[in-house]
Amino acid sequence: MKKNFQIKSIFEQIAEKVFTMNNTNEIKTFVTEFVESKSINNIDKQTILNNIAKCKNVTALHRYICNSLLQYESLGVGQR
Repeated sequence: MKKNFQIKSIFEQIAEKVFTMNNTNEIKTFVTEFVESKSINNIDKQTILNNIAKCKNVTALHRYICNSLLQYESLGVGQR
């Protein structure tokens, strides 16, 4: 019997909590710790961490997480 496992992306796992946070440093710390604790490709991990570090406010962080989630789920509207 084959078991079905639903694999969630990093972004799907953190989105709900991140969208309830209202402090830039709190979000950056949470995402950084979460991503660093996961066994994912080091290039992907570093890309996420670099992009999070570049975000200057809560809105930018929320937008990055949302856009990344949409892209992962193949629902994105394209690249800039």
